[in-house]
Amino acid sequence: MVSDRRSIERLAWLKWIDRISTATAALAGIATLGMMINVIIDVIGRYAFKQPLPGTLDLVTFAWMPSLVSLGLGFALLRGEMVRVSLLTAPTSPRTQRIIEILGMTLMLFTVGFLLWFGVEKAIDSTDLEESAVGTPWLPVWVFRWAVMVGLAVLLLQSAAQLLRAATVKVFVPDDADELEAEAFDFNELDDVKVGTR
Repeated sequence: MVSDRRSIERLAWLKWIDRISTATAALAGIATLGMMINVIIDVIGRYAFKQPLPGTLDLVTFAWMPSLVSLGLGFALLRGEMVRVSLLTAPTSPRTQRIIEILGMTLMLFTVGFLLWFGVEKAIDSTDLEESAVGTPWLPVWVFRWAVMVGLAVLLLQSAAQLLRAATVKVFVPDDADELEAEAFDFNELDDVKVGTR
């Protein structure tokens, strides 16, 4: 019991990473709301007044979509909402699932780290050029390139947190364990249905 308490205290700082992921997800939610309002006004203007909202396509393409997707990545990983091939991992032992999780998070760290390193260079170049959308010159694209970098940085932190949790927690339970239980299907029921329809 004491060792469990010490391990929890040792990993308590990981909750700050979880809070950062939650905060950026809230920003992604605001971006989603902004995009919805933007598109609704554009559609109403287009069909009711024959006057669409200028710059809607560029706003959705360069501002709203990159922000709402990238800023929610860390939270999706925290909640276990990333795509997983549980069909292959579910039948394995908890030890094997832990190893798969550790390998997966390590691979994610390297992949996201590379994307972040490459993306920061592009964002710096975009900032130096004061890049804006071609069709909408008042829209600064460089700002939203940095929003994507923030999302990737949070995903990198959350990947590190998940890796530490998978490596140090005493009893490993995969993120999709509850989904696997909900999706469990008794094939005997299928036979009963076939017999009943004859």
